[in-house]
Amino acid sequence: MFDLGWQEFMLIAFVAVVIVGPRDLPRLVRSVSSYIRKARTIARDFQSSLEEVAREAELDDLRKEAKSISSGDFGKRVTDLVDPGGDTKKEMERIAGQARDVASSRPVESAPDEIEAESIQDAKAPVTAEPTEAKPSKSDGKNAPESAAAGQ
Repeated sequence: MFDLGWQEFMLIAFVAVVIVGPRDLPRLVRSVSSYIRKARTIARDFQSSLEEVAREAELDDLRKEAKSISSGDFGKRVTDLVDPGGDTKKEMERIAGQARDVASSRPVESAPDEIEAESIQDAKAPVTAEPTEAKPSKSDGKNAPESAAAGQ
């Protein structure tokens, strides 16, 4: 609160001893400290009440914000922030229209059911394996089964 140096403190103490006297000085110090304590309490209460008013004002702002979000105004606000001129939305609609035009102008090559039926038939077709003939090996002129039997 006050930043008194030792010289200022000594001056106040000297004046208090001279004016009040050494006998009543302890009573004076108690009453002054009591007033200082009350003043600090009042200042603390005032500061806490100001902080409470600020919190309530902040809560009121939050309540208004929540109410505007729940009322459906939120979508419009996001759209205004993301695409204020509506240019992006118009461009997306134009691209979607072009995609529909291209899709409607292409002929359909085959229906999905026909493609699925063809793949099922291919899967059911039996796989025929042709028997392989034993060919003579280059090293000894014998065929593979005979050389395998000879190796045992």
